[in-house]
Amino acid sequence: MSATPDRAPGGLGWPAAVAVASVGLGYGLTRWSAADPHNRMLPWILGRSLGIAAYLCLVALVGLGLWFGHPVRRSGRRRLHPASVLRLHAALAVATLVLALGHVSALVMDHYARLGVWGAILPGRAGYRAWPVAAGTLGVYAGLVAGLSAALAGGMARRIWLPIHRLAAITVGLIWFHAVLAGTDTPALRWMYILTGGLILLLGVSRHLIPRPVPS
Repeated sequence: MSATPDRAPGGLGWPAAVAVASVGLGYGLTRWSAADPHNRMLPWILGRSLGIAAYLCLVALVGLGLWFGHPVRRSGRRRLHPASVLRLHAALAVATLVLALGHVSALVMDHYARLGVWGAILPGRAGYRAWPVAAGTLGVYAGLVAGLSAALAGGMARRIWLPIHRLAAITVGLIWFHAVLAGTDTPALRWMYILTGGLILLLGVSRHLIPRPVPS
């Protein structure tokens, strides 16, 4: 590998591009899965679009993190410099957080969702499918802890921050259950959830089962 890192977009370019692409895909999936989206309240449409976009960003975020340390990637040719992968990983994290906050904010404003401010903050307080919604709330909190551990990695020993950062696996599990059990459009999107959940499970299991390459 070259000693000189390749150039990668910096600043807000990566997060903005990821967020815009995710929102577009999320809105398209929402319109496709809803029978008549134009007759629904705008906050509900916006909330579902942002929620699906946040979920897809989270899958990409965790999937990239699992692949970054995967034995198959380490034993093969690395097409991207680690610095580029980390920039993309950080961009996905920012985009996921922004989209998740937008998702929650839109549903708090929607009377149909019966979420409310306290339902968004405290697990089990939502008026609509309380425990599936609680899984989403806990998933956001676990994700914030995992993200904070990465932000503080430079000032902490690896043996301390890395186990905390692996809370991301719990995050994606909680958010998956939240999306499947709380979403009104789950039947129409079930194959998306099966494929994305299966991908993360495959990466996570194979990462631990495949022997790591021995340094030469």
